[in-house]
Amino acid sequence: MKPDPDPCLAARRIKWLSRLTITGILLVLIVVVGRVAQLKIAPSAQLAGTQGARSASSPQPRFRGTVYDRKGRTLSIDKPAWLLAVDPNFYFEHGHERINDQDVALPIVRLDETLCRLVGPMALMQQHLKIERAAHLSRRLADQIEIESDDIEKALIESPASKRYLVLKKLLEDWEVDRVRNWIDGRNIGLRLDRRTTRVNYGPDSLAMIVGKVRNNGRGGSGIEQLLDGDLMARDGMLLSRRTAGGTVISVPQGSYEEGTHGEDFQLTIDLHIQEMAEARLEKQLEEFNAGGGRCLVIDPRNGDILAMVDLLRRRPDWEEAILDDPMRRIEPSLGRNRNLVDAFEPGSTFKPFVWSGAVQAGVGSTRPVPTDARGRIKVNLGPVPISGRRNTVKDAGINPYHGPLEDIETILVRSLNTGMVEMVRPLSDDETRDILVRFGFGTRTNCGLGGTAEHAGQITSLDRWSFANTSVSVSFGHEVSVTTLQMTRAFSAFCNRGLMPQLRLVKPSLESDETPLLDSAPLLMKRALPGAIADRTKRALGKVVTEGTLRRHAKSERYTMFGKSGTADLPRPGGGYFKDRHTSNVIAAAPYDEPRVIVICVIDDPDKSIGHYGGTVAGPVVKDLVDGILEYEGVSPDLETEEASDSSRLASGTQ
Repeated sequence: MKPDPDPCLAARRIKWLSRLTITGILLVLIVVVGRVAQLKIAPSAQLAGTQGARSASSPQPRFRGTVYDRKGRTLSIDKPAWLLAVDPNFYFEHGHERINDQDVALPIVRLDETLCRLVGPMALMQQHLKIERAAHLSRRLADQIEIESDDIEKALIESPASKRYLVLKKLLEDWEVDRVRNWIDGRNIGLRLDRRTTRVNYGPDSLAMIVGKVRNNGRGGSGIEQLLDGDLMARDGMLLSRRTAGGTVISVPQGSYEEGTHGEDFQLTIDLHIQEMAEARLEKQLEEFNAGGGRCLVIDPRNGDILAMVDLLRRRPDWEEAILDDPMRRIEPSLGRNRNLVDAFEPGSTFKPFVWSGAVQAGVGSTRPVPTDARGRIKVNLGPVPISGRRNTVKDAGINPYHGPLEDIETILVRSLNTGMVEMVRPLSDDETRDILVRFGFGTRTNCGLGGTAEHAGQITSLDRWSFANTSVSVSFGHEVSVTTLQMTRAFSAFCNRGLMPQLRLVKPSLESDETPLLDSAPLLMKRALPGAIADRTKRALGKVVTEGTLRRHAKSERYTMFGKSGTADLPRPGGGYFKDRHTSNVIAAAPYDEPRVIVICVIDDPDKSIGHYGGTVAGPVVKDLVDGILEYEGVSPDLETEEASDSSRLASGTQ
């Protein structure tokens, strides 16, 4: 018999085989685990397209451009903010349990048997629980932040069962965010605090109609925000990352970050302080004369910069309003209809300087002489003047119209004589009279940078319907023509710039970089309406309007030499025709006389005639006060010596 193998040798063989097997298994596991890790972290190009669940893109928010006033004060800006929302579905299913642990249990109520038979007891119980849970959350939130509990309760109850995101409050203050976080204290009850940006506007309500509104989708909805939306709008960045199924970021591949850009900033010509000053002064005047509305526009005649644009409406109880209402501005001021842009009016006598200067340019009073008497004085019929082909006569306004001799044609403008304006246009052809209006820009949009095609072009009669009796005569004293405040200030600037009118603008030129020199295009866009000598002659006559004419009592500044004109026109009836006892009162003026820095026009709609209705009386004080206030604010030295200054000078010199 063979002897049995050595038991020790067999044991060693088994031991080595076991070790080799275990080692092999470990190596295979290491290879498998490594491959899995490699596929998760850096899959091959062939597999990358199938790994959508393993990658995610995260937007990197950027801010919309900021809008500034002409002196760099913020008018509209994006600010970081917090939004409070709730997942109604989660709250009603689970979240309510996590805030009830510290509260009294919900009351048990008796179900209505009739409703139970109609909808079933389970459905009725579920609706009852939903109402109770909605009321509970709304009360608890109202204890923490400023929010209307009734509104929250209603929104929760009316939310459909599938709704997973309901906004409770769009903008939370910092202290409200802290209160909500402390109250939740890490509990998931379905509430969410989401980071976002919100658009904040500064300034009075009248400014909101200019700056406009940004819609919930981040796009401009009105005003400058809409006009410059493409440039103001930010471009969000994007970050592409690799993530686990649970959302944990594993890696950020090279080149996967796309940097966003903030929106471009813009500076307006509007001055926030002047806008506030104009709104406050106009509002006070509307109250004083119980007027239905008013408009005020301030521009710099040197470059066409619009410094302020105010439009106010005032509803009067027990008053049949004739001015078109604007309900949208009561809902949201930025959605209001800015009547400086879109509503035209008949100016009345403030229109006379344009027709008068155009007639002088055409030779009226020189190569085309007006009738004179034996002493060479202008022969004007100062009584009612019948016009062949015209239904009514022309007469001068006022209780005590001017009856003195007309030594020159300037007196027609200084005394605001309707009968005199008839003689100014009598020698002109229909085409010549109409061309005066066209040269001053009436009948065309100003293209000031706001309103676009919505801007009113005003209205002048077409040449084929023009007649001397009913058009030339009426236009000569500001009737049968409609204008906007923008058109009036642009045309009036011709008397400030020796016949040149600037292009009105609302947005200041911006630099591409700090090193780029800025060429102001304003002087290059000037348009000539009159020869310089005619403009200066008209300006001198308008200066006398303030010192001797219709503005001497209520619109004469004691600090600055002004020149301007007042007007009073009948208010149009909504259905056609005119009121005989309701009016549009307006004044336009510029100062200082030698180097005008500001033009102010004020239009007051439908003042209470029992208080006052003439333009100089109603609108004149507003223009005078704004001229004084604006020029002082701008640091312009007075060009008139006040009585106090004169007394001080006499005392200093020792004279009595």
